[in-house]
Amino acid sequence: MRRRLVRGTLGIVLVLAIVDGVFGERGVFANMQEREGLTTLRASIAELHAQNAALTDDIRRLREDESAIEELAREELGLIKDGEILIILRDVPERPTGAPAPASSAAQR
Repeated sequence: MRRRLVRGTLGIVLVLAIVDGVFGERGVFANMQEREGLTTLRASIAELHAQNAALTDDIRRLREDESAIEELAREELGLIKDGEILIILRDVPERPTGAPAPASSAAQR
């Protein structure tokens, strides 16, 4: 009888240890989730390193190349050189097919 009780207790402890090893806080499934998270973080770090390298290159270019500053001023601020003419083109919205053309102001008078 005592032997049976010991075996039963050992069996329960073994089952609990296996369940904890698979589903517990440090179990197999928790390890798998941590590895997935680690992979995601590594990809994010690689992307941030690439962005950092691009920004470092931009900084170097802006410090060393005056034409880069001019290019940036033209793109971001819309600046032009003396003697240049700025032409701004606006997009005209498309008319639906079959819609009449808008009347000109001369035709309305």
